[in-house]
Amino acid sequence: MATFLPICDICMTDDTKKPASTWCAECEESICNDCEQQHSRMKLTKNHKTISVEDYLKLPDSIADIKQECKVHNRKLEIYCLIHNEPCCLSCISWKHGTCQKLKPLIEVVEGVKSSAAFDDLEDRANDINELIGDLIKKKQDDKASFVFQKTGIISEVQKVRKAINNHLDKLTTDLLNELEKEEKKQSNYIDSFIEKISEMRKNVVQIVNDLKQIRQHASDFQAFLSIHAWNKNIEVEEKKWMSLQTDQMICTDIYIEFSPLLMEFEKNVKELGNLEVKYYPAKKILLKKEKQGQVLVSVSNTVDTITLTHIRSFNTTDGSSRSISITGIDMFDDGRIVLADNKRLNNQLFIMNHEGRFIKTIPLEAQCFDVAVIEKNTVAITLVEKKKLVFVDVNSSTEQRSIYTRYRCYGIYYTGEQLVVSLDNLTIRFFDFSGNTLSILSIGERSLYCSVFNNKLYYTTQQGAGTCVYSIDLNGEIIWKFDLQKSKRANGITNDGSGNSFLACWGSNELMVVGQDGKKTRILLTDKNELVGPNAIHYNRKSRTLLICNVSGKCFLYRVKY
Repeated sequence: MATFLPICDICMTDDTKKPASTWCAECEESICNDCEQQHSRMKLTKNHKTISVEDYLKLPDSIADIKQECKVHNRKLEIYCLIHNEPCCLSCISWKHGTCQKLKPLIEVVEGVKSSAAFDDLEDRANDINELIGDLIKKKQDDKASFVFQKTGIISEVQKVRKAINNHLDKLTTDLLNELEKEEKKQSNYIDSFIEKISEMRKNVVQIVNDLKQIRQHASDFQAFLSIHAWNKNIEVEEKKWMSLQTDQMICTDIYIEFSPLLMEFEKNVKELGNLEVKYYPAKKILLKKEKQGQVLVSVSNTVDTITLTHIRSFNTTDGSSRSISITGIDMFDDGRIVLADNKRLNNQLFIMNHEGRFIKTIPLEAQCFDVAVIEKNTVAITLVEKKKLVFVDVNSSTEQRSIYTRYRCYGIYYTGEQLVVSLDNLTIRFFDFSGNTLSILSIGERSLYCSVFNNKLYYTTQQGAGTCVYSIDLNGEIIWKFDLQKSKRANGITNDGSGNSFLACWGSNELMVVGQDGKKTRILLTDKNELVGPNAIHYNRKSRTLLICNVSGKCFLYRVKY
């Protein structure tokens, strides 16, 4: 920041010391209150723009040090050479710029610089890299959290295999789990180190953002203009740092386990329980805004042809009661707990299961529910169809916290992380905030029971007239694509993976179908041969890459999705 100048420069010429209150960038002097009155009345200085000393002190040192006097000839800088991109005095013209054809008065060149596109571009680029670093930190924190989920899943598989063998495998089991713990810590420590590194980088960028803000607010046009080249270099340094990250340091990591094929003959052949494998795969390069300009960005994504499902477990959502159930909604907490909505009339309940599919409890509700969405650690939002409202429930205490009235029957619900998206009976899909305010309404013209949102696109299924359809639309209601299914399939539940592929629970045909991100290619992934009988509720967990699908009768299936 600028060096403090508490004494009036004008009074100092008379050997008088008075505290300064104002700074004149054109005179390059600090001025006290008394001298300021004269300064504002004199013909030569009355049009000078001044700022308070307090505001002057907020300027970066590099800006405060910019002077209007030529360092070579000690004369006022009055001309700007557009060829050499530098200010010059009258002596400079004869000394260096005599043959330059593009000379302009400096006062014309600097006018309006802080509202210019160049200055806006500087701020945009600084804010861009600041936001990208923030997003990357969050992504890496999510990756770190997913290790815990993967670790839990691996431990569960190890324990399941371990039950089928005897004490001969005790040592091997211990060795493997220790290796898993070591690898999980190693990967977590790597991410912590990486986040620390880019957080330091972010401090520099935040300082640049703040300095540019102060320049816009407090620097003179002259100072702002002459600083652009220097700040361009500063931004380029941080941009180069960012682009250098788009290499091995951006590699994403998953931990997997592959059991030994000789487990059944372990007494003769098994020397180890399994190989703990850490798979590295390249992350998608995150481009700066300036890199995107003039480019056609072709993203590599997972297609329906590469999808494979690995069965993890099946379970029933019954608590031992004799009443039949009708599961129409499902979601999953970050810790693996599963919550299901029972739409059977008079049941009025939610099921809570643990990550292994074991029953924990039911939560009674005041009326018939349809769908459920996890909001945070222990809170879910539920649609109560006939009551025409959304209800927030704490699953630990089994108590209702508050509600939002929707005015129409409400069915499918999806939580984007910021908004609640709800399918309503009046042929609309509505976006709510947590206070119940309507943020937007999309009229879809057909009845939709289920919806999903991914990457600023809305996906939903309809059953209307002669057939059933799947739609992808933007958040302004413009149709991106429409896919027609046979009426017999009757797609209900819909969910999206991390590439925009849509998984559909086809209640009518007892199938799990996937529609590609372009709405053209499809595949049948599961059928009644996989015990699908009236599949209705479906949920894809992007952190764990697992897919939950549940028959209306309450039998659920958990699959790992690979590409």
